[in-house]
Amino acid sequence: MIAALAFLKGLPRLLSPKGWLILAAIVAAIVIALWLYNAGGDAAREDTAAATAKVEAKAAKGREKASTERAIDTAAVADKLEQWNHDAEQTPDAAPDDRELRRRCRQLRDAGRTGLAVCRGFEG
Repeated sequence: MIAALAFLKGLPRLLSPKGWLILAAIVAAIVIALWLYNAGGDAAREDTAAATAKVEAKAAKGREKASTERAIDTAAVADKLEQWNHDAEQTPDAAPDDRELRRRCRQLRDAGRTGLAVCRGFEG
């Protein structure tokens, strides 16, 4: 409150040409300070943008590599699934009958494998 009264008491001096010159100098100093502060902010923003661009470039390489690996893994999984499905289709639904067992035992005998416990009843 006292500072406000002191300011009002000195107001007639401020309105003199010397007072206007001091006021203009203060305003100019504030404008220059704000301009310098803002210019420093631009440099900081440019530095931050450059650092962000560098990190993004490195991350893009990593994302590209991960994408390639995922594509390879997906193809490998699809091939394995196809192989499993093929193997499942080749598996017989029931145990082989006597005729099929005789045929298989004959093939084993022809290949030189004799005396197998499974083929004991079908030799001859």
